[in-house]
Amino acid sequence: MIPLLWLLLAGSASAAGGPLQPKPDPALNPAAVVQLQLAALARVDQPQRDAGMAVVFGFASPGNRSLTGPLKRFAAMIREGYPALLNHRSSTLAPLIMQGDIALQGVELIDREGRRHRYVFQLSKQLDGEFKDCWMTDSVLQAPDDPEVST
Repeated sequence: MIPLLWLLLAGSASAAGGPLQPKPDPALNPAAVVQLQLAALARVDQPQRDAGMAVVFGFASPGNRSLTGPLKRFAAMIREGYPALLNHRSSTLAPLIMQGDIALQGVELIDREGRRHRYVFQLSKQLDGEFKDCWMTDSVLQAPDDPEVST
């Protein structure tokens, strides 16, 4: 599992010569899906503007996409509603909570200005269709009480 995650994060070259973009895969568990999204948001505009948004949108569940897409609208929503996620310094995952085909992944991150933020990613295992057996994000909620972090 870890070697696959590092391969995806490293941006290995594809047959076409460009970097591979991580995408839903039944081999990825919920924590790995969240880690890939956080890595993309930490460098959201590399190698070009909204490149990280495309990765995150790619892991949005079909239901999530229908409410927040297309990509341009999704990117604007993240930039306006979740600015602390963009170019954050670091992130730490809390223990994963799973119940059947639903997973909750708590995340604590330090934003680019040194402030602490907490989020909960809700994911579901897709039961059919193009993404059958893939874990995908249904929603991200910001937890209240973001105390300052000394830098």
